[in-house]
Amino acid sequence: MSAKKRISVVIDTNVIVSGFLDDSGSYPAKIIDAWLFDRVLVAISHELKQELNKVFKKPYIVEVLQNQKPIKSILGRLFNKSLVVVPESIDKIIFPDETDHFLLELAVSAKASVIVTGDKRLLNIKRTRGIQILSPRQFCLKFRIT
Repeated sequence: MSAKKRISVVIDTNVIVSGFLDDSGSYPAKIIDAWLFDRVLVAISHELKQELNKVFKKPYIVEVLQNQKPIKSILGRLFNKSLVVVPESIDKIIFPDETDHFLLELAVSAKASVIVTGDKRLLNIKRTRGIQILSPRQFCLKFRIT
């Protein structure tokens, strides 16, 4: 896909972590591959980077991924392939968990079409401010991510 045709997306931390932990055939892993190979344009913010770095330092995740390529290296590659956005503040809290509100601010500021998440409470919203909220499976099927 050319850069102009790539879908702009915000990927929730839970999907990114699952993409590293799951086997290569999982939907989250397919999304990580699409990101690495420039088939999707992922918007990222300083807050999302911080959250990812914090989660990937958790002992359980470090232990599971210890035999794989260094996490820091892979995250660095992903971050370098991302659209870095400084989100504008949105006062109205729409998401059930206020700690996820930054994802909406990021998506709106980046003019993303989709937020991809595994969070069922967010998935129940389905769409807000013109942004679809899709599961990894829904996203892969809708946008033919293989």
